[in-house]
Amino acid sequence: MSDNHLSESDLQRLRTKLGKKRDELIAAQRAAQDDQRGVVADHESEDGDIAEQMIEQESARRVGAFDAALLADVERALKKIEDGRYGMSEGTGKPIPLARLEVVPWARRTADEEDRKAR
Repeated sequence: MSDNHLSESDLQRLRTKLGKKRDELIAAQRAAQDDQRGVVADHESEDGDIAEQMIEQESARRVGAFDAALLADVERALKKIEDGRYGMSEGTGKPIPLARLEVVPWARRTADEEDRKAR
């Protein structure tokens, strides 16, 4: 067991959640890349269609950037499980409650710290 408040079964369950989320994000990135290639390949579009496609591409780019950042957080959490540092706040070193990790397994801080940070 790691040197924190989480049991081995907690860690295994959260590792599984993180792995599934990582797989979903990677699949979404691949699908977005395939969609963008399809838009670029269509040369018989009307002007209005081109503008709409550009808007869709920009939206996909923003979602892709968000997904990339989330994927980095998920991979960071998986690495922390391997290193035995998972479940501890990066800000204070205090344990992140299991209830929070169940909802946001890639959480880097406690909910209170995130609230204070947002203010």
